[in-house]
Amino acid sequence: MVKIECWRDIDLDLGRFRIGLDAGDRVYTGWHQLGPIPTGGREVPDLRPDLVDWILAIDAGSRRPPPRFRLPDGPPFYRACWRACRDLPAGRLWTYRDLAVAAGRPDAARAAGSAMRHNPTPLLVPCHRILPASGGPGGFAGRTAADDPAVDLKRNLLKRGGYSRVVQPGGGILLRPGNGLEPPSYEW
Repeated sequence: MVKIECWRDIDLDLGRFRIGLDAGDRVYTGWHQLGPIPTGGREVPDLRPDLVDWILAIDAGSRRPPPRFRLPDGPPFYRACWRACRDLPAGRLWTYRDLAVAAGRPDAARAAGSAMRHNPTPLLVPCHRILPASGGPGGFAGRTAADDPAVDLKRNLLKRGGYSRVVQPGGGILLRPGNGLEPPSYEW
């Protein structure tokens, strides 16, 4: 169990969001409406203003990369996936296989999906931009039902990033960049 030393909440258009730090200054984040959120410690209203400014900009539709931050501890492959996803260029989408390749294990797409499911820093490590190869948004926060609030949040995060829902003539849903922005790294 991680001991959070301090935390700060941010009210966003997409819900209340928390940033927490442990004793090693490793960052943890979470959405109140999805839980669990980092808990414990004390509230610090001016905690990590660089991250807060970035999060507010992302909430407004910005696509700039996040400031540097320390990732939490975790299994080695999960950490490799979190690092690769954290460094995913703004405006790009990857499949779980793309993430597995970037993390050094090309045949571990399912394990990469598990790493994203257990991402302790959502939004900062943009797991919402990792999608199944079959198209569509896939799951979010370990939930997969199309009408689940978590999956809806993922769709909204993708829309904020300039991606729109497109239904293919032969069936299936894809996300494509809107507003003339850079295409995703995965060729649909």
